Amino acid sequence: MKKVFLASVMLTITFFMSGLTLSGQSKVTLSVDKKDCICKKGETFHLTVNFPDGKIPETGIKILMHLQDGSVKTLDLPTGQNTLSLVHPGGAVRFEAVAGSNGKPPRGKKKTTLAAIGVIADPYSIRPGFSEPADFQQFWDHAKAELAKVPVTARRTEIEVTDDLIPTASSYFSYQIPVKMNEPTVLKGKFRCWDVKVECIGAPVSGYLTMPAGAAPKSLPAIVTFQGAGVKSANMAFVNGAIRFDVNAHGIENGRPAAYYRELAAGRLLKYAARNQENRDQYYFRNMYLRVQRALDYIKTLPEYDGKNLIVAGNSQGGGQTLVAAGMDPDVILILASVPAMCDHGGILAGRISGWPRLLRMKNGKITNPAAAETLPYFDAAFFAKRIKAEAYLTVGLIDVTCSPSSVFAAFNNIPGKKHITILPRHGHRGTTSPAFIERVQQLVRQAQKH
Repeated sequence: MKKVFLASVMLTITFFMSGLTLSGQSKVTLSVDKKDCICKKGETFHLTVNFPDGKIPETGIKILMHLQDGSVKTLDLPTGQNTLSLVHPGGAVRFEAVAGSNGKPPRGKKKTTLAAIGVIADPYSIRPGFSEPADFQQFWDHAKAELAKVPVTARRTEIEVTDDLIPTASSYFSYQIPVKMNEPTVLKGKFRCWDVKVECIGAPVSGYLTMPAGAAPKSLPAIVTFQGAGVKSANMAFVNGAIRFDVNAHGIENGRPAAYYRELAAGRLLKYAARNQENRDQYYFRNMYLRVQRALDYIKTLPEYDGKNLIVAGNSQGGGQTLVAAGMDPDVILILASVPAMCDHGGILAGRISGWPRLLRMKNGKITNPAAAETLPYFDAAFFAKRIKAEAYLTVGLIDVTCSPSSVFAAFNNIPGKKHITILPRHGHRGTTSPAFIERVQQLVRQAQKH
């Protein structure tokens, strides 16, 4: 079952300009005549630049058309007109309206983007650029068997919970979202919190675990969240009626000064996403993916966990880990993978931009890092997506330049069961969420509280 949620009926993009005014106004918009910003390849559509007072400025406007292969075309508005008639070339296309003298920025100035919008063709026909390796399942079964030899042993350090934590506690997830959920207004005496390290391979699972104080055995759903790219602490988050476990990506210490994470990012964890990409048994994401599984293993040992409501969420790199979690563990029942990374590593083979971290390289139609091409398919979240049994919610930003829209659809289309995607033509890589997912989580938590 597939459902699509659109973030805006108008599908009009507004970008506020810095230091640029058109006829006394501070914004322009782009719009298309496809209400859902979805076309077919070869279909004609109309792109309109909407000026605040209806007048085209003398400074000049040009449209930059970013194609799915990463190339860019410059389009001129017809004299005295503000609409272009275009034939969709296929894939995910992003449009920018830029201003300046003759559409070019003044010398020494950066390009000023007035507005942007994405239009995608045939998104539900996109498939991963790589073929799934014949031994994909065997490779991960072997890795999980290796993990199973490590006992699920945790070291927990309890942290005093005070109401002073409320301003700094994250929302339901380890990234900012514009919608608040069932979050408490009082913490002291109501919740407990631990800094947790769980034995794993290579590095421990490291995160903050919170739950309501005095929870009865088998009474609480569990929400596990994974982080986007970068080097940072896990977050404390408190949810009425649920266990929350936020996991940092690297098995590092939590709650340290910012300088600690900067030093790691510039040193030991510098360019981690590319580390050992030539060897599938040593590639950095192998142990990260195993930490994902071990985080779920640990949750299942908690006496307070109800044994049936295991929910996973994440954004970007965390969204990729979320797809991995649900693909690895059939006990996961509900997920949100927001603009997920690590999808469609082989997109470049199909003439489109691959998903982050975009490690595969080509020149003159040939792969220039063939060893990486052998490794990356084993870590493509789109292939984990094929194994998901959970109800799945994804988000995609049609002007996302970090996790390309086509890479998200490559994963979404592989999910076999009940799934939903929130299409956000006005969004790039930040601030995306699924209202339908939020409603579903709240429903599960309310149901659990009744039992």
